Amino acid sequence: AKRDELKVRLRSIRDERKKQVVERVDEALRALNERVTNHLLAVLERIEKALSGIAERSDRAEGRGLDAAGVRSALAAAQGAIASARAAVQAQASHLYAVSISTEERLRADVGNTRQALHADLKAVRETVRAAHDAARKAAVALAQIEKGQGGTSATSTATTTAP
Repeated sequence: AKRDELKVRLRSIRDERKKQVVERVDEALRALNERVTNHLLAVLERIEKALSGIAERSDRAEGRGLDAAGVRSALAAAQGAIASARAAVQAQASHLYAVSISTEERLRADVGNTRQALHADLKAVRETVRAAHDAARKAAVALAQIEKGQGGTSATSTATTTAP
């Protein structure tokens, strides 16, 4: 539908080469949006996989008697961040960018504005994915800290019991 609308608007442009360039740019913008959103969805999948590993390790840590409440809250925050990032990526994937053509003289500016809008939107979506990544990293750090604390206390208690 959007492609047909573009072809209708391109009829007002007389220069055949300019028409072809605008059509190629329009297709390149669509392909870029699809490629980046697919990549970001794959990144979110990898983050979720890492989170499931962190959850398993925190379960094992709780089984050993460690307090994993901080890890659980960090996991919940990370899962919330992933859900919001996934929603943002899916909204971006469904967004279509149509070059708005005003006049033949303003064609370059019109195409540039559409390209800048896509760039700004993709940048915002990347930031949400980055926030999800940071939240997952914080969960991993929280888990490492409780495991480190457990390892340090047992080594310290062993060292003090052998000293007297």
